[in-house]
Amino acid sequence: MKKTNWIKGLFLTLLLVLSFGMTALADNDRKVVDMADLLDDSEEEKLQEQLLEIAEAHRCDVVVATTDSCGGKSPQDFTDDFYYENGYGYGDEIDGIILMVSMEERKFHFATRGRAIRIFTDYGLQRMDDLISEDLSDGAYYSAFERFGDLAEQFIVEYEEEGRPFDVGHEYEEKMSMGVRLLISLGVGLVISLIVFLVLLGQLKTVAPEKRAHEYIRKGSFRVTRARDIFLYNTVDRRKKEKNSGGGSSTHSTSDGGSAGGHTGSF
Repeated sequence: MKKTNWIKGLFLTLLLVLSFGMTALADNDRKVVDMADLLDDSEEEKLQEQLLEIAEAHRCDVVVATTDSCGGKSPQDFTDDFYYENGYGYGDEIDGIILMVSMEERKFHFATRGRAIRIFTDYGLQRMDDLISEDLSDGAYYSAFERFGDLAEQFIVEYEEEGRPFDVGHEYEEKMSMGVRLLISLGVGLVISLIVFLVLLGQLKTVAPEKRAHEYIRKGSFRVTRARDIFLYNTVDRRKKEKNSGGGSSTHSTSDGGSAGGHTGSF
């Protein structure tokens, strides 16, 4: 009897573990859906590997999709429906972010669900727009999508490690590349070397003619008998005070009855 109860308990425990694992996983592991055929096979494979690794590591979906047209829908509605109908998202809130690019409209849309709404604020999505829109305009699609993946991971890590998203008052700053950091280091080294050289040069005692007459004036013989201050002009520097938007994420209702955040841009 005791053995039977033990087996039942183990069986129930396994069921709970399996059910938890199922809710934690996204239903769709295809993170790149290139319906507009903007990427070659090699680029699609590398991007798929990059986004899948990010999604599985952080349990937050990161998806890139392209389409020839939104078929009469707004980019927001088309992207929201695509994300939900294709089974994207982790957990009960289907956590994740998707970048949809539509070629006919020359528009792209970020859609966020669940935890990703809190991670990717309105400020954050606008910042991502600023950083990928130029590549999209230039037709450098793989570069734009790879950049999106990198940014998505940085935003997620910031939220997980710091407990707050990039937002108004906590702005995102791009990390310098290794090449830029190397150039800065070399520049600093050259400046320090120049300063040391000038100090040593200044310590050299050489005889040189005086170019000014004050060295030949007897001390105390020069007196100012009359002095006054004359006001010539003043300068007023005016700067526009930027309004604080308050930060956070705006949301809207989706056709499936859920709630999503998002941002639409052009290229």
